[in-house]
Amino acid sequence: MVSAMTDAAVQFLLETQNPDGGWGAEKGRQSNTEATSMVILALSTIRDTSLGERISKGLNWLTTRQNSDGSWPLTDNPKEPSWTTALATLTLAHFPSHRPKALLGAAWLLRQEGKFNFLASLLYRFAPQKMAIKLNPLLKGWPWTSGTFSWVEPTAYSLIALKKVRPYLQDKQADERVRQGELMIYDRMCAGGGWNYGNSEVMGVDLWPYPDITALALIALQDHRENEANQLSLKALKKALAENDSGLTLSWSVICFSLYGNDPSPWRKVLMSNYEKTKFLGETKAIALALIAAGDGVKIFRV
Repeated sequence: MVSAMTDAAVQFLLETQNPDGGWGAEKGRQSNTEATSMVILALSTIRDTSLGERISKGLNWLTTRQNSDGSWPLTDNPKEPSWTTALATLTLAHFPSHRPKALLGAAWLLRQEGKFNFLASLLYRFAPQKMAIKLNPLLKGWPWTSGTFSWVEPTAYSLIALKKVRPYLQDKQADERVRQGELMIYDRMCAGGGWNYGNSEVMGVDLWPYPDITALALIALQDHRENEANQLSLKALKKALAENDSGLTLSWSVICFSLYGNDPSPWRKVLMSNYEKTKFLGETKAIALALIAAGDGVKIFRV
C-alpha cells in the first residue's frame, strides 16, 4: 500500500507542476508558496534522481519570488509578505546551497510579531476577567499577515522553521523570540489539551481542539515533548482523530506521533486507505504532506 500510494502521489505531483515551475492549491491553479514548498519537500524524500530537474524548477520558483526584505508572498500578486515565509524558509533550509536565502527568510520572521488591540492589552493587565476571549495578549506569536493577530498555525510553522536554522542564526534575540512563540502556543492550549486555531475560550465557553492544529503545534513543541502540556495534548490528539480523518489531519498526526516516539503505523494505514478512496480530492498540499508522512520524510520536521 505504501508503494502504491507513493507512486500515485508522485505521479500526481509531477503532472500538476505548472510551466513556471511552481505548484498551485489544485491542478491548473496559480502557483503559490505554500503548495510549492510542500511539494518540493515531499519530492525530496523520494530516492529517484530523475526528480532532480523538477525539484530544481520548484526551487527556482521559490527563490525568484522572495521579496527584498527576505519574506515571501503567498502568490505573485499581490507581493505582500505572508506566513508562507516560514514554509519557504523551512524548504530552502533543507538544501544547503539555498541556505543563505533561508536565513534571510528567518531574519524576516524574527522581526515579525502578532499585534493585539491596545485597549484589550490594558484590560488584560487590570481586569482580565472582563476579557471576551481568554489569552495573554502580551505573548508574541506570528500572524497570517504582518501587523495582525497571532494564530497558532502560523506560529507553529515559524517555530519549526526557526528551530531548523537556529544553529546558523547570528541574531542574539533568536532564542527569546522562539521562547515567546512557544509560550504563546502554550497559553492558547484548550482546557483538556490540544489547540483550536486562535484561542481556547470565548465568552466563558471552552473551545474544542482541532486534530490537525494540535498535531502541528505539538510538532513545533517537540523539543519539550516531556512537558505535561505536551503529553496531555498528545492524548487529546488521539481522541480527536476518532472524529476526523482528513488527509491533512492524518498526515500531520503521523508525523507528530513519529517525532514523539509513538507508533504511527495504525494511522499511516488509515492515511493510505483514505488516499486510495478519495485521492484527497486533488488537493496539492494534502497529497504532498501525505507523501512525506508515508515515507521517511519525518526528518524534515525534526528539530
